[in-house]
Amino acid sequence: MTSTSSFDKDTSGQEVARTYAAQGANKTVLITGVSIGGIGEAIARAFAHGGASPIIITGRNEERMNAVLKALSADYPDTKFRTLKLDLASIKASQAAAKEILEDPSIKKVDIIIGNAGGNFMTDERDLTVDGIEMNFAANHIGHFVFIKTLLPKLIEAAKSPGMPPGATRVVMVASLASWFSPIRFSDWNFDLKELPDDEKPDHEALKRILAEKPRDGFDTNIAYGQSKTANVLFATHLNTLLSGDGIRAFALHPGGVLSNGPASFLAEMPPEQRESLASVFFKNIDQGSSTVMVAALDPKLSPEDGIFLEDCQISTAPEWATSKEKAEKLWKLSEEIVNDKLKG
Repeated sequence: MTSTSSFDKDTSGQEVARTYAAQGANKTVLITGVSIGGIGEAIARAFAHGGASPIIITGRNEERMNAVLKALSADYPDTKFRTLKLDLASIKASQAAAKEILEDPSIKKVDIIIGNAGGNFMTDERDLTVDGIEMNFAANHIGHFVFIKTLLPKLIEAAKSPGMPPGATRVVMVASLASWFSPIRFSDWNFDLKELPDDEKPDHEALKRILAEKPRDGFDTNIAYGQSKTANVLFATHLNTLLSGDGIRAFALHPGGVLSNGPASFLAEMPPEQRESLASVFFKNIDQGSSTVMVAALDPKLSPEDGIFLEDCQISTAPEWATSKEKAEKLWKLSEEIVNDKLKG
């Protein structure tokens, strides 16, 4: 249950930040994937609006990161912002970025982490990272897994801070309704196109219902994206299992159909009939797209016992395959195996 039942799809992130200003003020917040015109920028603005500081913003491209830093600093001169170069498509780079924060003496703790970076990479063929991992799974899940797991000491330090209420320290993963497209393909997580057991097969009906997409032969970027978004929800699920005793809570969410830079560009390239069918899906601006993130990060009443998945600022439902504690633990172990194997190489 949330504290504010009136919040919905039209609520703005800045309205949520004002409502929960007492929870956001002076918090150290880290947001992955912040660039001009994206949800990440709106999330950073909402936190600054509510008094959070310092705010650490990450991105792969330094020029784009500096552009958003300049814009944020101009509008919120009293807020301390820090940039961090983060390439989530690389295990070593994700680990190195986290260690940079761990070793920064000016950052004593991290109160809230928002795993926002990533997206559907929209490739016709499987695209492998430098680590040999399918790009959606790598950038959306494995990179965040490495980065956030490495940063856990800073989160635990925040949770132990004097006066910090249990559960106020949080990890929030920006997932998607795409989690309905596919469970984790434990038998074929890297899309080598091996035979799948029935409980690991994608839901093509969900793909058709949500995206008006037909199944594709061979590699399907939407199914790969769906697997990675399921992984985001399972990651939050297992973080709660591991960290609830430390006073840390984790949530995942669907931000809604947000007309940020990414969707706007791929909608423009779609055939007219498909573009028309999806036009009504992408109806939120980026400030509205940040609101559910802000609720997940700040609402003091939120508890994983009531549900870990949110949509339109309220508790919602994710597929069972994305919230199963058994599957969450299995994914955690698989992720550790993948990371350890790649780091050895």
